[in-house]
Amino acid sequence: MFKITTIDTDIQRKLILEGGIVEPWAAELSKTWERACDSLGKRKLVVDLTGVTVISRDGTRVLNNMKNHGVEFICRGVYVSHVLRNLKMLCKAGTK
Repeated sequence: MFKITTIDTDIQRKLILEGGIVEPWAAELSKTWERACDSLGKRKLVVDLTGVTVISRDGTRVLNNMKNHGVEFICRGVYVSHVLRNLKMLCKAGTK
């Protein structure tokens, strides 16, 4: 199961993620992120990962792409923090 909640304010758009970022949900996250960026304006995009339980290689690639485009992440917990710190390395390892 995977859930994305969007909260808009004057200064930011927040995507709150819950569940596993695995296929087919990684692809859905990518589409949601692209749509969120289309109407962002001057606001920043923040992605809250505190409710994420697992991240597949596909999910890691999506998060890395988001990070490379300036998305700000919020997270807690050892697992998600580790994945975020090591996105580039994990994406390279997944292509071998």
